[in-house]
Amino acid sequence: MMSVLKKSVLPLIVAAYVVGPSARSSPVQSQVSVFEIRSIGFDGNETFSTSELRDLIQIRETPGFLSKTLHGWFESLGRPNEYLDPFTLGEDLNRIRQHYRDHGFQQVKVDSLITHKPDKSSVEIDINITEGYRSIIDTLEYRGIINVPEVVHEARQSGAKIEKGDYYNKVVLEEELKRLIVILNNEGYAKAAFVRESSWARYYTSTGNYSVVLFFAPNRRYRFGAIDIINELDSTRKDIDSVDVLRQLDYEPGNIYSTYALKSSERNLNRTGIFDLARVTIQVPAQESDSITVDSRVRLRPKDKHELAPEVSLSDENLNFNLGVGLGYSNRNFFGGARTASARVRFRTATLGEFPDFFKLETDAVANVDVTFELLQPYIFTNNIRGSWSLSYIRDKQKLYLSTIFQNKFGFSQRVAEFTTAYLELTQQYIQLDRRRNIVIDSTDGETLRQLRDLAAQKEQFNSIVSFTIQRDMTNDIFSPSKGFIHALTVEESGLLPLVLRDLGWVKRPFTQFYRLNLIGRWYSDLTNNRRFSIFALKLRAGFEEKYGESRSDTARAIPQTNRFYAGGGGSIRGWSSRDLSSTGNPQFGGNVLFEGSIELRTNIFQSLKDNLFDKIWTVLFFDFGTVWPEARNVQLRTIALAAGFGIRYDTFFGPFRIDYGFRVYNPGGDAAGRQWITQRKLFGQTLREGIIHFGIGHAF
Repeated sequence: MMSVLKKSVLPLIVAAYVVGPSARSSPVQSQVSVFEIRSIGFDGNETFSTSELRDLIQIRETPGFLSKTLHGWFESLGRPNEYLDPFTLGEDLNRIRQHYRDHGFQQVKVDSLITHKPDKSSVEIDINITEGYRSIIDTLEYRGIINVPEVVHEARQSGAKIEKGDYYNKVVLEEELKRLIVILNNEGYAKAAFVRESSWARYYTSTGNYSVVLFFAPNRRYRFGAIDIINELDSTRKDIDSVDVLRQLDYEPGNIYSTYALKSSERNLNRTGIFDLARVTIQVPAQESDSITVDSRVRLRPKDKHELAPEVSLSDENLNFNLGVGLGYSNRNFFGGARTASARVRFRTATLGEFPDFFKLETDAVANVDVTFELLQPYIFTNNIRGSWSLSYIRDKQKLYLSTIFQNKFGFSQRVAEFTTAYLELTQQYIQLDRRRNIVIDSTDGETLRQLRDLAAQKEQFNSIVSFTIQRDMTNDIFSPSKGFIHALTVEESGLLPLVLRDLGWVKRPFTQFYRLNLIGRWYSDLTNNRRFSIFALKLRAGFEEKYGESRSDTARAIPQTNRFYAGGGGSIRGWSSRDLSSTGNPQFGGNVLFEGSIELRTNIFQSLKDNLFDKIWTVLFFDFGTVWPEARNVQLRTIALAAGFGIRYDTFFGPFRIDYGFRVYNPGGDAAGRQWITQRKLFGQTLREGIIHFGIGHAF
């Protein structure tokens, strides 16, 4: 026996009441509107979590005292009492049933039990679910995809969202339809369509399973035709050559039509930095037309060629909160080629209290001044490779030293896959470093004495660093991701080029041979079924560096301070200040081995207000762990520090503004009395009073 289920309106089922004897005398209907909902529970839900089911329903539990009080003061804050509405409850039960049926539970039963509390004015609601058998897809057939290139069939098979034998899932089936349309669109079938009238998902009562047929109409295969470039501000910019625009496109006339090529072309144009807006539109011929070409229009809105802009900046660079000012000049389309030349001077400090002695050696000032000329080239051999060249003069003041850096850097980037980018940097640095003399050093600490020796060895250095990074970014938002991940691996080498040049007699400055590895992963997950209400975030980072070659055993050569690892601060372990954490020695000297991680729970507590003001506020609970070790031989698990805390984020157009308060859970070094764990110290008088406040722009990771 076969039964075909069609879309229909299910009968509304109003739950039965279980009421005490004293409540029977009053009509139910007259009491419903004043029954406060004390609790909503779910029983029998094995496949879907309670939180997932709560997101489906409209009835809510009465909030707590604080929320009701806030709502009494300000209607936009908190929530009022929630009362039972049988009609809404019935609709909620139907939504739950439909959710289960959309996931293969055709025989699901959903009922509710309402119990009156002794106060006769409130109720508890229990939603009981009997899931039953979960249907699978017995047969899965794709029809209509004929006379198409083999690459279409290969793409269909390689990344299928659902296969024969999988549980029936309406949502995943819809994703599969969209995936097939994208495949066809990218292979020239601009008018490919899914034919619902010829497709079906049939449920067989005899087996309890589904037979699925998906019918597609690829229609005609198209090629790209003429390309028309329209400059929306052509009266003010005559210097942008059409050749520079065309070579940023990932297609040309005669190529097979592809929606991916259109999107990537648009992205390439916007990444050049010389346009306020670059948009590619198309006109697909009408079905009755014999034409197989798709013409495109490239609409451009150029930025001003010259720009002089003052800057005020807030950043957490070098794991510290920095306030800065600057002035920058940009020349867009510098000598053509869509390249950009810029010059800038920037000053930032983390110690405003040291004014005006930001660069005085014998102070605790932390400041930086950077004068840089940079040239950005958006096309090197291909529009997939971009380059940059910069010259910089940098003065970097840290608590223990002042360094003067002359730097020359070449950079290249290439998108090697849709979500994967490779970076190559070649950096030459000449560094002069002056060590602070008035610091108090524990002469009994051998590690600190070794670090001081290394610092003295850096009085003058020539560094030539080759850095390669491969990064895969699968997140869904550049500022506040709610799902996806970022994986990045960086490999650096320094000393090979100076070694060759020294042997040729061209370099006589001291240098150090070393290599450096840095691995980082960030993961994000929406715990609230894509509502962006509660986000779980995790970060893990590990780093290692070591001298090699003739530098390995030479105590007169040291890894530069600019290339050391540091721990502590707003982007690291937040129970410590910036560069204030290490397993041994002085943390301001940094170390050669790093391990750290962070766990965050980010909650958009006022999301339901949707007022574009309070709904931008997020609360964050975090737990950090990690440290820096001076050398690999110092690595011990018991020296890993632990911190926890809470914070607030406020979303802005340039990313969230961040305030975090972190305190120490486990301090491997202990306090003056040798106490390491939070349980050994007074909670308010010591642990919380000694907590650290961090400010920053953007999430901690």
